[in-house]
Amino acid sequence: MARRRPATRDDQTGLMNLDAFGYVVDHVVRRANRSGECVTVVCIGLEAPGSAGPDPAALYRVARVLRSELRGEDVVARVGEAEFAVALPDTDASAGEVVVAWIEAKLAEHDAQAPGGPSPVVIGRATLEPEGGLVKVEELLDAARASTRGPSSLHGVLPAARPIRTLPGRPAGRRQAHLRALHPDRP
Repeated sequence: MARRRPATRDDQTGLMNLDAFGYVVDHVVRRANRSGECVTVVCIGLEAPGSAGPDPAALYRVARVLRSELRGEDVVARVGEAEFAVALPDTDASAGEVVVAWIEAKLAEHDAQAPGGPSPVVIGRATLEPEGGLVKVEELLDAARASTRGPSSLHGVLPAARPIRTLPGRPAGRRQAHLRALHPDRP
């Protein structure tokens, strides 16, 4: 009898599930610590009206935006009934803020075209600084959830009250080149 492999994808959205996200992001954090890069984790929560669950069309819309608008190396997952998470390798706190604004703009753009109207979202982010050491994925997710749009940085396992200085990784890292391509008019 063949062994069944554990599921790694969410059935509704086709994105990674929480278990797969945890496994992949653990490797991303380890690589970032070795190379001196930052990692930013973004949590996106859909606010469902009343006690009803999230609208399936809204879930699919958010998943489609995240899949199509982010880099291939960014890790996108559905981590809860109405919650998504994105791990952004080689992304410091300031670049993470730009990405959050970009995600908000793209979600608003897609919501404006949605037949059911806009789907309110709450977005939070946390950045693991290079000197932060190894942390559990759950701690990154908790810090991102707690920030709900305000900055949160991790140094080791403790969320900071204000962002900790970001150590420079590579001067022209992949994230910065990506942001320049998205916004050529900005310095």
